[in-house]
Amino acid sequence: MSNLLLIFIAFATAALTAVTGIGGGMILIAFMPGFLPAAAIVPVHAVVQLFSNSSRAWFGWRFVRPHFALAFIAGSIFGGLIAAAISRHINLEYTPLLIAAYILYNVWFPGIQLSKPIRGEFVFIGLLQTGLSMIVGATGPMGQSALMRKGLERDALVVTSALMTGFTHLIKILLFALLGFSFAAYWEMILGMSIAVIFGALLGTRIRYRINEVLFRQILKWLLTLLAVRMIFLTLY
Repeated sequence: MSNLLLIFIAFATAALTAVTGIGGGMILIAFMPGFLPAAAIVPVHAVVQLFSNSSRAWFGWRFVRPHFALAFIAGSIFGGLIAAAISRHINLEYTPLLIAAYILYNVWFPGIQLSKPIRGEFVFIGLLQTGLSMIVGATGPMGQSALMRKGLERDALVVTSALMTGFTHLIKILLFALLGFSFAAYWEMILGMSIAVIFGALLGTRIRYRINEVLFRQILKWLLTLLAVRMIFLTLY
């Protein structure tokens, strides 16, 4: 029964993320302690979220903005390698505070107005998001908030973010496998949750197409804010 409950939660969170672009991964990982050993939470979450994000990107592939995604992917490769090398040697207890501050800045402040875009901005975001995700598990709102500041429309925002975050999880899976984690030991849970998130992504995508653009941006703005505040609260208290 506990496994079925977690599979249902995976379905519901994937549907939520397909509507808003964010939130589901963080909610899912918050539920996973108690269902899985602590050492298995982030690796198993990575596999499930790979299926969730890749299916969301596939269902809306025509909305992908490749120039943002490719830059992010390049940074992700380096971020994952750096995190795998140094994660055991540094204290990252207060890292979520930096992530939360970055999200709040992108959501509520207009940012510095430059005559030309910053070169390599999404390479750096990919490096940070993937590197930190190796340790804290769910950092998708970083890239999402950066895309939001670029003014992408609803579907382009959700689908491009899905492709970026999906690659983050792919890098994590490869690195966890190289570090010796046994995914096969949890294959039944992984299979059930992965199937659930694909159907959840399909349902959420259909719901998203029916949501008004202005309403979508308001929902996204406040959801990002709540997630950032949650990070601050959990880190400090």
